[in-house]
Amino acid sequence: MKRTFLFLAALATLTCGWSQNLSKNEAKSLQAFINQPAAKGGNNGQALGFAGGNVASLPGITISDGHVTEIKWDNKELAGSLDLTNFPSLQKIDVSGNKLTSLTIVSPTVVEINASKNRLTSVGLDCQQLMVLKLNRNRLPEINITGTPLLKKLNIASNQIVDLDVNNAINLTYLNCMSNNLEELTVSNCQALKTLYAGYNDLTGMTLEGLSKLENLNIQGNRVQKLYIQELPSLVTLACNDNHMTEMAINNCKALNDIFAPYNDLTSFTVTDVPTLAFVNLEWNDLTYVDLSNLSFLQRVNLSNNQLQTLDVSFDPMLTHLNVSYNVNLTDLRTVGDTQLRQIVGEWSNFDSPENF
Repeated sequence: MKRTFLFLAALATLTCGWSQNLSKNEAKSLQAFINQPAAKGGNNGQALGFAGGNVASLPGITISDGHVTEIKWDNKELAGSLDLTNFPSLQKIDVSGNKLTSLTIVSPTVVEINASKNRLTSVGLDCQQLMVLKLNRNRLPEINITGTPLLKKLNIASNQIVDLDVNNAINLTYLNCMSNNLEELTVSNCQALKTLYAGYNDLTGMTLEGLSKLENLNIQGNRVQKLYIQELPSLVTLACNDNHMTEMAINNCKALNDIFAPYNDLTSFTVTDVPTLAFVNLEWNDLTYVDLSNLSFLQRVNLSNNQLQTLDVSFDPMLTHLNVSYNVNLTDLRTVGDTQLRQIVGEWSNFDSPENF
């Protein structure tokens, strides 16, 4: 019995010692970080609940074969600069919801980084396998993704970026850069891009060439005055409200389903070769003439609060709801062939004219 006890004790000691093994370079980097002051007093180690001793026992880190593979330190009131240079086995990092000001990561294996909701003013990345990067709600004046060639999803919303160039990011499928200070946005030849959220910036225009897979485009709350969109075969939804836009034309977007463009200054609006268009909201503009006729899938149209004189929605067999309220000059409303039309909101002077129905 005594021999068995001694054997088990030795085995436990050996296992414990093995589990605490960590490369010197990684241990040094982690020690440097936990020694920095935390956001609410004490140091980062104390904020993590670290009692001291071997840094390999730090809460929130996963170690395999002597190397850190994952760091999960979200919402811990951490602060300062985090340098994860030369972490050869690191795969996933979550340091969101802290007060970090600087982040450097050099790792050939990391695939996902979440550093959102911090106070980052600088980020340096050399992560050749990185696929998901979340840096939203920080204070970044710029971002460089040239060291992340496999990046698929990028969220940098709510920063202070003025110029963003992701040109030729051929694997990028999702980009959220809303609520920055963007004056320039380059997304040409992002061949895999499906979703682009670029609202609430200072953009006056943008080029969408080569975005053959783009499905969702949001540029609301910018300064785009004239918008011409054509030959985006996968585009489904378009939101471009609150731009003070005066002209808008859409051509040959065969998958487009929803146009949301209220609160502009539109005097010209045209759509051609958009056979799947179902929902159109153009309220609060300055349009006098709109032609939305012969659209087989059109279902709902809101054109309230314009300057309409003529509206043609004839031969739209699926149209059910039409809002033309507060268009006091509307005298010509064409609804011939609209067999499913159930509701017209608004008053107009020729409502009972039989040739319109």
